[in-house]
Amino acid sequence: MKRYILPAATALAGFAIAWAVKPAEQSAAAAPASGTPQARAATQRGASVLPAGKRPKEVNAGDFPLADALADAPKSREEAKMLRLSEALGLTVDQQGSIIRVVEDAQATLNGNVPVFEDLASRGQLVQQGLETTLSPEQLAKFQEIQERERDNLIEARAQRLLTGAISDIDLSPDQREAVLARLRQKARMDIQGIPAVAALLFDKSLLPVGDKELSVEGLLQLSKMGEEVVFEDPMVAHQKVVDTQKRELEDILRCFDGILTPGQMGQFQATVNEERAALLRLPAQVVQDIPPVPDDAPDDE
Repeated sequence: MKRYILPAATALAGFAIAWAVKPAEQSAAAAPASGTPQARAATQRGASVLPAGKRPKEVNAGDFPLADALADAPKSREEAKMLRLSEALGLTVDQQGSIIRVVEDAQATLNGNVPVFEDLASRGQLVQQGLETTLSPEQLAKFQEIQERERDNLIEARAQRLLTGAISDIDLSPDQREAVLARLRQKARMDIQGIPAVAALLFDKSLLPVGDKELSVEGLLQLSKMGEEVVFEDPMVAHQKVVDTQKRELEDILRCFDGILTPGQMGQFQATVNEERAALLRLPAQVVQDIPPVPDDAPDDE
């Protein structure tokens, strides 16, 4: 059998928050007076000079209730997903365990020798059947409502992300933003519709606790746009197919802005896109060149 491999390109964005506390060991008497040259220099450097006899406000334990609550918050996304699902559906402990087993059993049937969507649809159907057995009719109806919201939120998130990437470099008026966003929403909706609904149960962003064992939504969308599976028998052919798909995607995005932006604004957008494309095209080409060809006698299950 052929081995189906999905080429994935992901971007990781993170954030870090640090608290620094530097105790003031100097006595109030040692602090320079506000009118002295030393005080003025300290103020220019951003230092704070307290009047004589004044002390900083005491920090109480209850001053940061939301930040302190993080200690008791879920420690993983999967734990948080189950907490939200239990909250929305009123799950019992037994139902929680059943849902986890349903997902794990479906993931255990993963078949890498068939097209990705065929495998996702098959495993997603197993999850759907498990949910129908586990949940009451009322709970199942609520879950379907959540699925619809999840799909709408995904569409909105994709549209907003595309718009955000543009307005940081283009001077758009409020009316232009709304007009472009309406087109981007329509594009995102059409993109999502290209993925079978039952497969959405196994999205990495699904409300179900699927862990890190599933493909990303972005990877699935790229695969759906290719129209067929990519087989790495020839890495350069596979790479060219990815590039062609990205070019069609770029054309679709540009159409969302065409006719709304002025020539000068479109020039801003095109310049940004060209810079990003140049960087992206260089990297995959080098990566693919480094991939050794698949041996003819390689076993199918590798």
